[in-house]
Amino acid sequence: MIFEATGYSNVGQSRDSNQDSYLIKVASTSMGDVALLAVADGMGGLESGELASATVIRMLSTWFDTKLPAALEAMEASVGGFEQFVDGQWNGLIQDMNMALIRHGMAERMNLGTTLTALLAIGGRYSIVHVGDTRAYEVKDDAIAQLTRDQTYVRREVEAGRMTPEEAMVHPRRNVLLQCLGSSKEVVPDLIHGNIDRDAIYFLCSDGYRHVLTDGEVRKRLGPAALDAKSWEIEATRPGFTRADDVSLSLEEQHGFPEGSVSMKLAAVARLVMDRKEEDNLTAVVMRVKQGGR
Repeated sequence: MIFEATGYSNVGQSRDSNQDSYLIKVASTSMGDVALLAVADGMGGLESGELASATVIRMLSTWFDTKLPAALEAMEASVGGFEQFVDGQWNGLIQDMNMALIRHGMAERMNLGTTLTALLAIGGRYSIVHVGDTRAYEVKDDAIAQLTRDQTYVRREVEAGRMTPEEAMVHPRRNVLLQCLGSSKEVVPDLIHGNIDRDAIYFLCSDGYRHVLTDGEVRKRLGPAALDAKSWEIEATRPGFTRADDVSLSLEEQHGFPEGSVSMKLAAVARLVMDRKEEDNLTAVVMRVKQGGR
């Protein structure tokens, strides 16, 4: 499979800094393309939040560059063997990230933390590691599936039957996390696996980007029909488009997106969200299997 991916991040209309970070890595290997996508949403104050999300993204990028190539050479041919390896790597990475943030916070006498959702795609399968309330979706023209479960107070209450989904959307504790990286010595990530659908868009985002969107709006604006082959062709012509990782764009820079490109469509959704009075940072990453890719 050949993967195409791009991302978008915006400080939003009321924040002084962007505490979100994202990562896109795509590499060609003997097994075909390998893609790594991630979104992290930092917290703990302006400087602390930026530092926390950037730290975990940098550690994830280093893992992709230094650890994954050797694993691909040595791994067994079976999907199960690879996924067991990835789960072990995910768990180790999460603990390393968590302790790195805790140590830095103690040394600098600051509180810092971040959520993280990362997706690794290879060989027709995806593996996800997830902590917090950033999300991963599989979007089709006629359906949308949230691949991750929010690790939040309101999600727990809804699942226990003590709160309705409608109440959760406006509850004063809707942003309270059950866990995040950097907040405690014990973090248990969710590990998720599945088959890559060639006809789907894979969409990762921070909570600010999706808070006021319905599933139907996501399908209409970010599904395969909206982010079609032409959109990706236009995206590839954008000056500076290199699948760059950890990029935040100012409003001025966003004006340079080519009309009809994937980035322009991500920016348009962000504008819709801000028009609905969302005050948080907004970050999204999208990926698809390139048509004709094997």
